[in-house]
Amino acid sequence: MTNRAEPTTPDSALTTALEHELTVFTRKAFWRFWTTRYPEVAGLDQTTYPYLAVITARPELTVGELSRMFNVDKSTASRHVAKLTGGGLVRVVDNPPNARTQPLQVTDEGRHRVAIVQADRAAWLHGVLADWPEQDQRDLARLVARLNADLDAREARLRTR
Repeated sequence: MTNRAEPTTPDSALTTALEHELTVFTRKAFWRFWTTRYPEVAGLDQTTYPYLAVITARPELTVGELSRMFNVDKSTASRHVAKLTGGGLVRVVDNPPNARTQPLQVTDEGRHRVAIVQADRAAWLHGVLADWPEQDQRDLARLVARLNADLDAREARLRTR
């Protein structure tokens, strides 16, 4: 038995090429970059970093909100948050009015780690795009933002069904 979903729309050469390029980009820009650039930090790795970055950008998120944002079950999000809290990068805030929803806050150390990774990755990306015309860089940023917004909207529609 396989876990692969059957396609719901006809395949096209353009969609196939885009999927391939996004896969290669993800591998180069995130996984390979992460594993070759950063020393071990308790609780922080290529899997937990996106959670830390989101919690830094949007304080007071809960584990449930993170699970919806990353489209994972709550136990998976909880495991990642537990690694971050264990590493002293995130803390859970008491919420007496509603003990079931505990907001998350980034610690000073977590904020420091995010700043280091973001600055390093921005410098790396700046070097990669240095020969691109500024308009091409703006177009890329706009289109990736649009792709992310459309992905979020699609997930929201699927959750309401």
